[in-house]
Amino acid sequence: MIKSAVLLAAGRGKRQRPFTDETPKPLLEVNGRATLDYVLTAVAKAGIERACIVTHYLEQKIFAYVGNGSKWNLDITFAHQNELNGNGGALMSVSHEWIRAEPVMVVATDYILEEHYLIDLVEAHENYQTDITLSIKQCPVEELTSRSCVDVDAKWRVRRIIEKPTRAEIMSPYAASVLFILPYEFWEYLPKLNPSARGEIEMQSAVQLMIEAGFRTFGLLQSAPREWTGEFIEKTENV
Repeated sequence: MIKSAVLLAAGRGKRQRPFTDETPKPLLEVNGRATLDYVLTAVAKAGIERACIVTHYLEQKIFAYVGNGSKWNLDITFAHQNELNGNGGALMSVSHEWIRAEPVMVVATDYILEEHYLIDLVEAHENYQTDITLSIKQCPVEELTSRSCVDVDAKWRVRRIIEKPTRAEIMSPYAASVLFILPYEFWEYLPKLNPSARGEIEMQSAVQLMIEAGFRTFGLLQSAPREWTGEFIEKTENV
């Protein structure tokens, strides 16, 4: 069973301004619920017992909202990301004391997740007895250049992952959501990364290093989470 998770909640949410000028992106609401509530509920339903939430922007509001996590039957701690330098940088903010020698789930907090969504990911990880499992979705080509691109074989084994590829680097119509189950060894690969051309430390690059090292990696094709966009917020802010 997967018992631990890291939740990424540090971002400024520039695309969601002015809504995020006073509200951190994970606390923006859909149907009267913060996106973070959807994520924490799905995380708990998947069997997670403890989570570390990485924060930065307006983090005091997130602290106040989550508390110790008892509302979701979770043991919650927090880590502060000093510099917004990518999701890998966020993960490097997690203290060594919190990390255990066990697999960990990594989840972005700007997804509107159905309660069962992460259960499916955990079941795939266990059923296929893989080292790394990632949630993938089918995307239009023009969207892939701002996300990631994942190359899979006929059995959905991941052969390559590239974050924010150029058009020439696009290998398939599949992108990885920031929904991963990673082995303990991931924490050893993360410090090996150099910042990308965008100045970001990208966890996807660590996953690629692990694929090249022989870690079995499986992509679970799922429906796209209802991610936040400016248009989406405008349609739902008063729902």
